[in-house]
Amino acid sequence: MRMRWNNLKEQLIIGLLTAFLLAPAIPADVCGHSLFIQSSRYQVHEGKASPLFFCYGHHFPVDDGVRANKLKSVRVHRPSGDIREVAVRNETCLHSYMITYDEPGSYVLAAETNPGYYTVYTDKKGRERHVIKPKSEIMEQARKVTLSLYSKQYTKSYVTCERPSSAFPGRIGQWLELVPVSDISRLKAGGELVLKVYFRGSPYTGPGTWDATYNGFSTEAEDNFYSKTEVSGDTLRIPIPRPGRWFVRYYIKTDAAGADREKYNQEKQTATLVFQIPNKPKAVKE
Repeated sequence: MRMRWNNLKEQLIIGLLTAFLLAPAIPADVCGHSLFIQSSRYQVHEGKASPLFFCYGHHFPVDDGVRANKLKSVRVHRPSGDIREVAVRNETCLHSYMITYDEPGSYVLAAETNPGYYTVYTDKKGRERHVIKPKSEIMEQARKVTLSLYSKQYTKSYVTCERPSSAFPGRIGQWLELVPVSDISRLKAGGELVLKVYFRGSPYTGPGTWDATYNGFSTEAEDNFYSKTEVSGDTLRIPIPRPGRWFVRYYIKTDAAGADREKYNQEKQTATLVFQIPNKPKAVKE
């Protein structure tokens, strides 16, 4: 009897392991991951080298690693106006790179992704599938397509070396860009962040969605201080009630047209911005 029970337990365990291994896997970068570029410091001294790194996912300030082929470019816009390309290592990681701040002024750290497909569908056996493929490649297996996107992302952050530039480099020409109307390094807790939205080189006045949070607000995924809010117009006004490291995310969706409708239903463009509001020292110094 005991031997029969042990055999039954063994078969049950094997069955569960087999079901787990055969379950549809969801790649780490298909679940609507967002890209944020950050600096370890936002106020540096001249000659200081400080790393930039990325957040990729749903938890701020860090989450999953980024695949090298996901990054189209990583650039440092210097106060003098020249742009330095950062060579991306062929790794999946936070992609941290040391940046030397060798002249005073305002720097812009910026990156963009290669475009990619994200499709969610229900297969003919009723199972939900998440794939990084156009819908045209899965239609024979699909009973229903729930979501079909062609996605591109843009991200940036500002670092001040010694003192801000006399002309703040708010806009750098990203395809979709959140542009502070004034020097973001001068923003204080209790103030308001005002951003202009640019798309394809012009102010964007159509519909979009934004949200924002700060480091430490929540440990849960997508549990943000400001939840997703639909807006129209080229201006975002965001109250910043407290110090800390903040990020803002904004995205727009447009319906696919022409032959593209066979590959995806909507094109999604996302822009993110990370900045830091300093606080005074809290520890009592004797």
